[in-house]
Amino acid sequence: MGLIKLMTVSVQHEGCWTSVLEDIDAITLNYQVYPEKDYLRSRLLLPSQGKEVALRMKRLPGILRINKVSIHEDQVLVDFLNKYRDSLAGYLYDKEVLFVNNRIGKGMETWSFALPRDSVNEVLKGFSEFGRVMNYTVEEFKPKVSPRLTPSENRVLRAALAHGYLDYPRRADAEEVASLLGLSKVTFLHHLRNAYRKLTEFYLSD
Repeated sequence: MGLIKLMTVSVQHEGCWTSVLEDIDAITLNYQVYPEKDYLRSRLLLPSQGKEVALRMKRLPGILRINKVSIHEDQVLVDFLNKYRDSLAGYLYDKEVLFVNNRIGKGMETWSFALPRDSVNEVLKGFSEFGRVMNYTVEEFKPKVSPRLTPSENRVLRAALAHGYLDYPRRADAEEVASLLGLSKVTFLHHLRNAYRKLTEFYLSD
């Protein structure tokens, strides 16, 4: 049993601005906290259909100010201030957890964070005081800093990028890049596909 756990909690936070995002999935990119001033700065990423919600957010409970709404193609970024006290972000900050992820959607907030094993029950109880806990999981915390490519996979991937194999249209074919590396085409493609797989699994593991 590890000392650090990864906890994921989904909660219906009644009376919070997040409860209006029933049909929109949003992701919190980051927080800046100012406990002494009783507010925190959030940056929320919404799909394009969330544009109207973004414009209405200033009238929602707990929102202090909308700093900026940026719209680009299929995404909407909302930079805003909301209250520190009575917020789950403020509560978790006070508990000194390590934020991993925060998603909002279907009227729920889903938080993932790392914390000491002996704090799990206390934090779960704290969540229940904010709203109805719909689901939670606790597992070993195994942070992934980056996908672990072998030296050969790293070398092949760098060469594929540098020599235009990853361009469209390609500036070099597999046989040409393999020759530059002193490898057979089969070996080159073997290492490249392994690198693709590891990068894809790492990206999709969120």
